[in-house]
Amino acid sequence: MFLLFAAIKPAFPQSQTLVTEYEGETVSLPENPQPQTQKATFWSAGRFDAPAPLRTNREAFHDKAWRATQLVWLSAIIYDSELTHQGLAHHNCVEGNEDLSHHPSRAAIYLSYLPVYGVGTAFNYLVLRFIGKPLIFELAGINTVQHLIGGSQWLTRCW
Repeated sequence: MFLLFAAIKPAFPQSQTLVTEYEGETVSLPENPQPQTQKATFWSAGRFDAPAPLRTNREAFHDKAWRATQLVWLSAIIYDSELTHQGLAHHNCVEGNEDLSHHPSRAAIYLSYLPVYGVGTAFNYLVLRFIGKPLIFELAGINTVQHLIGGSQWLTRCW
């Protein structure tokens, strides 16, 4: 039945109702408004029943706020990792993280942060694409502060 109605093109303006005959019955269809697409903004929030995401892949990957958030988070990881490595290599300090040994290698330090950063980046991408932009700063912000505090403790306590 839907295909029959979809194939019918009225010859009159859209403001009138469409009247057609189907299996001997006269069916009157009201005017159907078309959905209005709106560009996603900073404060846009997605609906769970929305037919499409807020942003396309291109819009999400080229978003300056998302890129800056991920870059600041990665910079904090590098800051913490390098100060940890320097503190272990050139001073008489030991690593306090229970997940690592007392003298982990540089690779072990970076690999310990990689799963959290990878999952957090994917989560932030999905949040930006489907839910809303302000939420991308929460997870990255918490982890950035943790890494800045951790790196700064190496500077103040071990040097």
